[in-house]
Amino acid sequence: MPMEIKGKLKFNRGILPYLQAIPEILIYEAVSKLILLGVGYILRKLMMWSVYRTGRVCVSSGDFTFLFKSPYGWVAILTAVILVGVYVAFDINVLVNYAGEKVKERPTVLWKIVLESLAESSRFFTPDGLLVLLYSIIIAPIIGVGMNVSLTKDLYLPNFISDVIKSNLWYNIGYTAFVVIMVAVGILGMFTIHGMIIDHIPSYRSFARSAQMVIKNFWDLVWQLFEFLLRYVLLNLLLLLTAIMVPAYLLMISGNIQQGLGKYSMITIIVFVSISFFAATSLLLPMLVMKLTQLYYQYSDHETVDLKTRPIENHRLMVIGIISAYVICFALSFYVQKNFDNLFPADINANVIAHRGAGNEGGENTVSGIQKAIQLGCYGAEIDIQRTADGYYILNHDNTFQRVAGVNKTSSQMTLEEIKEIKLYGIEDESIPTIEEALDASADNIVLFVELKGSTADKKMCDDMVKLIKERNLEEYCVLISLKYDLIEYIEKKYPEIQTGYLAFITLGNVGELACDYLGLEEEAATSNAISAAHENGRKVMVWTPNSRSSQTRFLMSDADAIITDQTSQANTLYDELVERNYIARMIDYLYNIYF
Repeated sequence: MPMEIKGKLKFNRGILPYLQAIPEILIYEAVSKLILLGVGYILRKLMMWSVYRTGRVCVSSGDFTFLFKSPYGWVAILTAVILVGVYVAFDINVLVNYAGEKVKERPTVLWKIVLESLAESSRFFTPDGLLVLLYSIIIAPIIGVGMNVSLTKDLYLPNFISDVIKSNLWYNIGYTAFVVIMVAVGILGMFTIHGMIIDHIPSYRSFARSAQMVIKNFWDLVWQLFEFLLRYVLLNLLLLLTAIMVPAYLLMISGNIQQGLGKYSMITIIVFVSISFFAATSLLLPMLVMKLTQLYYQYSDHETVDLKTRPIENHRLMVIGIISAYVICFALSFYVQKNFDNLFPADINANVIAHRGAGNEGGENTVSGIQKAIQLGCYGAEIDIQRTADGYYILNHDNTFQRVAGVNKTSSQMTLEEIKEIKLYGIEDESIPTIEEALDASADNIVLFVELKGSTADKKMCDDMVKLIKERNLEEYCVLISLKYDLIEYIEKKYPEIQTGYLAFITLGNVGELACDYLGLEEEAATSNAISAAHENGRKVMVWTPNSRSSQTRFLMSDADAIITDQTSQANTLYDELVERNYIARMIDYLYNIYF
């Protein structure tokens, strides 16, 4: 039961104290994000100036070693580290400092908290503090636990790495064990940053103290967090149901969701749901930090610490605010209806390229796989080539043939004759093909994206492939692609008539200025800004390798020119579904891609 204390304050274990903090939270979030934008803009400009001074236009996964060879490169690296530190200072420190003041009922002075957060960011730049920083900016977002910063919150394990892990039993076991350990570290260390910031304890001691708190109070911690999250979810559902009562009633009496009042009401409901979801997810982290801060003080002081509520004053202002928000949502819905086709275009322009031949539909890097891709109606097929010991080029993705045939040798250790004797798993009467056989199978029926792969990918491979393409007059039906930017740059300079594609999974800078015809971006790197920059410079964009329905939907609906995928039939089916969908599905797909 709540216990009355001095004045009109009272202890309260419910959600109300957190809701009363929302106006201040919004102010702090707005100010911190503005500071981040300003400081981040300056640091990014300095970083890119340093990159340009090295003679490059962009840093990417296949072309980053130059940074270590130039003093300007080291300036860029140092600036990047400082940029990360700034994000930690504001995304984590500001929240914890604010929550600490709020829990202790001390005045929350904005400028004071901002300056303290900046000063305390230095605690992350000690040997043990760097481990906390590493966990927050890289490990936490990848495994989906802990409190991470907005700069890297969408970071995840690229598909081409996760595929390798999944295909190898020991890699899979090792990665699973790593995730379990890191999740345990995240749970045990959930109060580490609180100790560092609030009580100024060194990070290693703060982690040990946090682990002790968690272990000692584990079941109380679980129950309190569960209760808090349940209350939060139920409250948001209640507010949402209350908000959509009017448009739901209008929809019910209209009886037609395809036009007129019914269509407007349906759009309004979707707008309300999306705004409510955005608000709920945006406020969850700062409120959860407040809850954890409350528990930190409680477990540290060994006494109950509850946030306090204050009487709601100026009810008239609150009512006016709610009504204003409601009117704005209805006006926004009207605008959406009038501009629907511009906001949610129905056209799907991205082509489907089958990964490693035909993806999962046919034999990997085989003639039958290419033929299957043609049969499925794919725009292109991607294959991987490597050089043999006697100078021929064959199709293979991995460093060895172990995964596809149980032969633990590289292509450069074997002659073409020896490779032709290899029996592929699950494929009868077909040997590992040469590039000539692959070109014969594709001819002018499909665009072949030939990846220059592995340790044998060099300028000689480039020259040999260009010669072969020209001899067969396949310039329009072949694209030479690689993860090695120096090879693509070499082809662009020496053979500008040959189509090229550069594959990157990390990019920084103006990716549109990279020398290539196709820019192949891994899902994480394929942002709308990167795609726009590429198009502005006359490059086409292909995204690799979206395999889930949600990721395929996202990039088929984007401005990307193609997706490279293992799930080719699914992508083709999804393409047809997206073309035929109604306005409700178009809105939901678009909003889902924004939030997820």
